[in-house]
Amino acid sequence: MKKILLTVSACIIFIAQNIFAQNTERLFPYPEPPKDMTNLYERCNYLVYKFWDQCNLKAAFSKKAKLNEAFGDWLGFMPYASADTVYLAIDNFHKSFKKSGEHALAIAKMAEAWLYSDSAQYRSDELYGRFVDAAVANKKIPAEERRHFEAQKRILDNSSVGKVVPDLELTRADGTKTSFFADSSEFTLLFIYQPDCLDCSFARVRLSADMILNQLNDGGIVRIVSVYAGEPDASFLTTVTSFPEKWINVASPQVADYFDMRMTPAIYYLDKDHRIMAKELSVDNILSAFRTLIK
Repeated sequence: MKKILLTVSACIIFIAQNIFAQNTERLFPYPEPPKDMTNLYERCNYLVYKFWDQCNLKAAFSKKAKLNEAFGDWLGFMPYASADTVYLAIDNFHKSFKKSGEHALAIAKMAEAWLYSDSAQYRSDELYGRFVDAAVANKKIPAEERRHFEAQKRILDNSSVGKVVPDLELTRADGTKTSFFADSSEFTLLFIYQPDCLDCSFARVRLSADMILNQLNDGGIVRIVSVYAGEPDASFLTTVTSFPEKWINVASPQVADYFDMRMTPAIYYLDKDHRIMAKELSVDNILSAFRTLIK
């Protein structure tokens, strides 16, 4: 059965010590799985689905710090539960306060902090997307606040693993136009960088110096598309001179509106159909994977 794809900074030990343990300072009593339910997977399904049963949510919103702690504990079970159970539990949870824009906005912001922010303890596009969809659809949330989540939804819809990248217009250094779909290869390494980003410069140097990656690029197996996240201005023209000529070096002011750039450089690995196979890749992981590919 499908499970939620989560990058988790917690582990089973964290759950055992900090979630399953009884805590008299909790906002409300957490559910206890039946004693004959000993499998971790089954227990987490039970806890995710029944988590809020003993919570008076109307009163809980007056104690937002405690509610946020409970919300984080609830998320902590989700990596070990089925996706179907998780989605149903989240949908039921939202039904409890959908008529209150204030409460819906508070939960959306909690979800952003736990799942999507730079300091998120749990990172999951798939899971956060469920909360974003609810925030965007809730007309009780002020329009200005909804626009914030609409922008995030656009990014999630275009740059999550399994999605086909948008065919944005791209500008080369000579001023000519192209797009993501104008060319293809068996694999594409998409390297999106920002002006004055030292980490981007270091990553570019390592990638451009790797013999195996160069060999794959020369052989047409992996095309490398470097995208400057901005207008094709003088800064782009200066920066692009240090990039390998065999890379497809382009600029796009739209790219930050459609691609997740919480980490820079933002590196995506695409298949021949421009579908995202992996993201948030480190240079070490990329080079190691390519060494395996060429064997």
